[in-house]
Amino acid sequence: MHYKIWDFFCTEENYPYWQDQIQQSQEFNWITWGKIRDFLRVIEQPNPLSHQLLQANHIEQFIQIARDNGYQLTQEELAWFVISQKQIWDCLALAQQTPSLKQQLLSTQNPDEFIKIAFDQGYYFSQKELAWLLIDIKSSSSLVSINNSTGDAFCISNIGHIVMGYWVGLAEKWGLVPPFSNLSQPGNGLFGDEQDPFFLDQCFLPRGYFNQRLLINSL
Repeated sequence: MHYKIWDFFCTEENYPYWQDQIQQSQEFNWITWGKIRDFLRVIEQPNPLSHQLLQANHIEQFIQIARDNGYQLTQEELAWFVISQKQIWDCLALAQQTPSLKQQLLSTQNPDEFIKIAFDQGYYFSQKELAWLLIDIKSSSSLVSINNSTGDAFCISNIGHIVMGYWVGLAEKWGLVPPFSNLSQPGNGLFGDEQDPFFLDQCFLPRGYFNQRLLINSL
């Protein structure tokens, strides 16, 4: 389904227009990000709504079908989500291919430095957008693998050819991404099913957790 949305916003003829619109628009928030993220997760699965949306020939029709099915979205919100993510992914992809840029980004001491270097390379995104994307990646059970119970090792899968562990670890170091592998824990006590992803043995605390000052609360 993402390729359909990509066509609406990221083709050669559409991308410059929407990129300009997003930079001039009001700043969206975490609620909007989460709303669109959850919507995309739903329509990535085979279901009647996904089939209807695949038949949409233009963004207005796509939005109307979504609204008819209870999803209140706007073109601007979808464009912001898609283009912000594209900017971040393109920046990380370039870094993966360019060792000097990768080292420069990994050497940054705070997210402001990172954003500035990305901007100098022609990529425009905010600290918040970077944090939200990395949080989504880290909190996804399909991407995060816990190797032990001590917090000394963890593995985050590649996405495409981009190794995500570098960037999630860097954002943890800054305090931009929470250190837990999962963001919200169910109220079932400390012990439970061994397959429960929130069971203590399957969560990790990286080195330095107890002296970290998280910035995410201010986002």
